Amino acid sequence: MFLKQVPLYASLILLTACGSRPWVPYVEPAPGTDTAQLRVITNGEVRGGVYDGCVGNEQGLAKAGRFYGDHLPAINYPQSPVVPPKLDMPARFAPKLSDYLGATSMAEGSYSEMVAEYRVPAGKPFVLVLQTLQAGSYGSSYMQCSEQAGVFTFEKGKNYEVYLGIKNVTSSDGTTQVKCPFAVYELVSFGKQGLVLPSLIQAKAPSGQKCPAR
Repeated sequence: MFLKQVPLYASLILLTACGSRPWVPYVEPAPGTDTAQLRVITNGEVRGGVYDGCVGNEQGLAKAGRFYGDHLPAINYPQSPVVPPKLDMPARFAPKLSDYLGATSMAEGSYSEMVAEYRVPAGKPFVLVLQTLQAGSYGSSYMQCSEQAGVFTFEKGKNYEVYLGIKNVTSSDGTTQVKCPFAVYELVSFGKQGLVLPSLIQAKAPSGQKCPAR
C-alpha cells in the first residue's frame, strides 16, 4: 500500500498517462468453462484478465463514478458498468469504501464505491490491477494511491471478494489516515445462518513487462 501527497499540477500529467488506455468492458468466459465468482468492490478503477506474462491489456471490471450529494450521477464521470452485474454470491464481508473528491474538477461530485460481480476463469492465473488513484485535498495538493497489481488463481465453484481503492481510517487517538487497500479473499460460508468469513489469498507479483499495444 502506498500513499503520497504531491502538487496538484502533477496530477494533469499522471491523469493523462492513466487515461491513455482504452476502457474495454470485461467479457466472461464462454459457457462450459470452469469458473469462480468474483465480487469487485472499489472506489477507483479495476481491470483484470487472464495473465499471460505481461500487464497492460486487462479488461475493465469496475470504474467508480462521481455523484452529487443527493446521489445524482455526474454526467462527465459515469461509473462503468452503469448497471453493475450481480450474481448469487455469499453476503459481502468488506466495509464500505470512502467517498472522496477527485483531484480535478472538484465541484463535479465525489467518487463513490461500486460493486460488480463476475464469473472469472478458474485454474488459470488472473491478474487484477488497481489503476493509480488521486483524491482531492485542500490547497494545491492531492492524495495518491499508486497503481497496484497482483496475480491470483481462483478455484472452480468458489466465491471471492476483492477490495481495492482508497479509504479513510480513524485511529484510536482520533486522527485520520488514508489507506490504499488491495485485498483478495475467498468467502467461506458456514452454518445455517449464512455466516461468511474471509480467507485471505496471497498475491503473486506480475512481471514488470508491459504488454504490447493491441
